[in-house]
Amino acid sequence: MDAIEAIRKRRSVRSYTDQPVADADLDELCRLALLAPTGGMSQSWGIVVVKDPETKLKVAEIVIDGGAEYFAMMRPAQEGTTAEEHKAWGREYAEQVLGSYRHVPVWLVGLLVPRHLFPPEEAENERTADMISVGFMMENLMVAARAKGLGTVPTVFHWWAIDELKSLLGLPDDVEVPALTPLGYPTEWPQGLPPRLQEIRRPWQSLVHEDRWGNTRADS
Repeated sequence: MDAIEAIRKRRSVRSYTDQPVADADLDELCRLALLAPTGGMSQSWGIVVVKDPETKLKVAEIVIDGGAEYFAMMRPAQEGTTAEEHKAWGREYAEQVLGSYRHVPVWLVGLLVPRHLFPPEEAENERTADMISVGFMMENLMVAARAKGLGTVPTVFHWWAIDELKSLLGLPDDVEVPALTPLGYPTEWPQGLPPRLQEIRRPWQSLVHEDRWGNTRADS
C-alpha cells in the first residue's frame, strides 16, 4: 500500500484482535515515525512502547476514565437529567466505545521532550514548534501502521489523568504527552464516519482558501 492509499484508508480503530504485533514491525514503525520533520533537528520527542500486560491495562483504564470525563463535558446533558446522571452516562458511553482498549496488544505513547534550544524568552514558541513536530511524528506512525495493516486511533483522553499516566510510565516532570495510540490488528476496518460526525464534517473545499481568507474553493 503506497502513502496516498494509506492516508485515504487510515481509520480510527477502537476494537482489536489479540494477535500480537511483531517486534520487527514495532521497530520499523518507530523508525518511520521518527523520520518526521523536526525543526533544527531538535528531535524534541520520544515514544514509549507499552507491551507489559499490567502496564497496558493501567494505560487503558486511564484512557477510559479520561474518556468518560471528556464525553460528559462535550455532549450536552439530556433535558431533565441531573449532573450525576449525566456523569454516569459519560462513564457508560466510555465503556461502550473504549472498553475494548483493555485488550490492545500495544500502546504507543508520543512524548514531547523539551531540548531548550531557543532563547528563554522564546520558550513558548519553542514549545509550539516541538508540539507540531510530535504531531508530524504521530501522523507518520499512523499512516505507516495503516500501510502494514495495523490499526491506530489518535487519543488524548489521558489529558484528564496526566499525572497518573506520567507516574505510571516514570516520565520526568517536563516531558509532555500530547497524544498516544493503541496499536494492533483490527477486528474489522471501520467504514465511513458515524452519523453524528458525518453530519458535522465540513467539505474539504470549504477549508481551502485561494490567495486570501474567505475566498474558499467551495465558493468558486
